Amino acid sequence: CLDDLEADRGAAVRGAYLDGDSYAELAQRFNVPLNTMRTWLRRGLMALRECMSV
Repeated sequence: CLDDLEADRGAAVRGAYLDGDSYAELAQRFNVPLNTMRTWLRRGLMALRECMSV
């Protein structure tokens, strides 16, 4: 299901939840505001939940 996410969103989810990167580190790496990164991660988790429940 991670591969179904957009490439940058999938990389952010992997970074946050598998590699232990902070939201601030990810926001800086992807050159987006912190709140945008939080949104990416929240929506990414929602998409993963939906994908895995099918």
